[in-house]
Amino acid sequence: MARYALHFFLIFLILLTPLPLQAAQPIVQLEFRGLHRTDEELVRRHLTSLEGTSYSPVKVATDIKALFKTGYFGDVTVEKVELSGGVKLIFICREKGIISSIVFRGNRKIKDKDLLEAIPVRKENLMDERHISEASLAIRTLYEEKGFALIDVGWELAPLDTENNEMELIFTVDENRDLKIKRISFVGNKVFSDRRLARLMKTKVKGLFSFLSGSGKVVDEKLERDLAMLTYFYLNEGYIKVRVGKPQLSMTRNKKAIYITIPLFEGPRYKVGTVDVAGDIITTREELLSKFKLKRGEPYRRSNQDLDVQILTDLYGDQAYAFANIYPMIDTHDETGVADITYRADKGYKIYIERIDITGNTLSRDKVIRRELRVQENAAYSRSGLDLSKRRLMQLGFFEDVNFSTPRGSRDDRVVLVVDVKEKPVNSFSLGAGFSSLESIIFTASVQTNNVLGYGISGGASANISKLRQEFSFQMTDRYFLDSRWIFSTSVYRFFSALNRDFDQKSFGGAVSFGREVIPFVDFSIGYRIEDILVTNFSPLVPAFFQALTGGLTSSATTSLALDRRDNRFFTRKGIYESVSFEWAGKGLGGDNDFWKLYADSRVFLGLPLKMILKARGLFSYANSLADHPVPLFERFFLGGIN
Repeated sequence: MARYALHFFLIFLILLTPLPLQAAQPIVQLEFRGLHRTDEELVRRHLTSLEGTSYSPVKVATDIKALFKTGYFGDVTVEKVELSGGVKLIFICREKGIISSIVFRGNRKIKDKDLLEAIPVRKENLMDERHISEASLAIRTLYEEKGFALIDVGWELAPLDTENNEMELIFTVDENRDLKIKRISFVGNKVFSDRRLARLMKTKVKGLFSFLSGSGKVVDEKLERDLAMLTYFYLNEGYIKVRVGKPQLSMTRNKKAIYITIPLFEGPRYKVGTVDVAGDIITTREELLSKFKLKRGEPYRRSNQDLDVQILTDLYGDQAYAFANIYPMIDTHDETGVADITYRADKGYKIYIERIDITGNTLSRDKVIRRELRVQENAAYSRSGLDLSKRRLMQLGFFEDVNFSTPRGSRDDRVVLVVDVKEKPVNSFSLGAGFSSLESIIFTASVQTNNVLGYGISGGASANISKLRQEFSFQMTDRYFLDSRWIFSTSVYRFFSALNRDFDQKSFGGAVSFGREVIPFVDFSIGYRIEDILVTNFSPLVPAFFQALTGGLTSSATTSLALDRRDNRFFTRKGIYESVSFEWAGKGLGGDNDFWKLYADSRVFLGLPLKMILKARGLFSYANSLADHPVPLFERFFLGGIN
């Protein structure tokens, strides 16, 4: 027993005796293998195990990770060789392959160059599986945007030059042919039929004329808009808790078409209960409630709620609260089918316009834009003022688009109003010739400018010449004459016509007028017209008392009142124009002809789909004599024909 105890004691002493520490081995040499394209110095910059340092397995492992992070290598191993005086480390690197060629196979619907532009991989790139996977996803996305769903995209690498590790990247596309939509159905709809809901969607089933309309294809963006449209439709019908699920796409058995199934939950329909306002109320609650579109007891409609939010936003904006937050809170009661709506208002700071910057105007001078603005620097912000300013700028006809932005100024309650305009061509010139059996050869020429030298002055000249007609005219209008609020217009014309079968007429004259905008979009003007007229070659059918009036000087005073709510004076798409004019010509003004005339002009413009415009115009004119003889023949009105 004592012998065993002695043995255990000796073993215990041996275990407690510290082993001698192994001396750290210095690295005396590095060797790199497999570097064909990568510079050795570049590799060394990523290493901590260099000549003269101590060998450490931990440092070597760190170096291997660092080389992997460079992205140049697919594999890195290190061999340790014992040498006299230290160790030699051999870094064996397998460089990633170079993509020397990119090939697409199976793509019939989309060209190679379009696919190449869509992917993030290019020739001479290092082979990176992550980037190649992103390229496959980009190809799939491009096909879906073009309306080709359920495609398969695969890829493979084929060696081209094994010595230089050059590879060919091959994408294989299985287009599954041009799959069309055979049926759109809904699950969970009880109130509205599949046909009613499908009519709301832009995504359509393939029809007889799909090759013209482009219908019958699955386009993700269009389908996303359709889901939003379906949701809004239900909300507008009072189904506040509606949920429209993600569409399910499935292929038909013959794999020639697809079915789209859209799950949805309609929920109960609600009527409007109480409507209230909370938060920062800048006027009386009763006044705000009287403006709302949502009314107690009526069906809830999201469109009316949106209008209420816009009404409050505009109202607060007109009181300089440019960044007021208006958000509706809806409290539904399922047992009664009633929804209480409270609009909470957070008015924020009262905002002032620190300065106005104008950008985008290469032709129009700043003052042409500033004089149409209905907001001013160092004045309170006004939402309606901005809306009116944009409408007036667009009405000029000089700009394709006008946008306002309000970046922060020097303080929280100050903004900079940036007016960004996109100008359009305002000058036109035409020259032409034609032939008419009545007038023989006709020459026409005209030049028109709507913004002379960027000063906002419009003007033009035209000429029409034929055997039976010569017309020359010039006109100019300046709505801010000499930088004032006065509207100045002038015109000069010379006219000869032998087209009327009853007489020939020569005229030379001009007109001038001054006016002002009395209220927004309403102009009042007074003017003067003078014209020297000569009438000859009367037809025998013309009564003698008309033939006795062969012309003379017409000197007349004019006045007019016009309402112009067109969106653009020169290229109108929508709006109205109404005007009433009165002309009085008499010997008291130094003329030879005595008469008065009344004119009324009404025009309505309606924008239609496909950029078409419907224009309706009504004209009324009346003339009467101020003397004991009838209105002269050349001042009367004629129906039909080119006159």
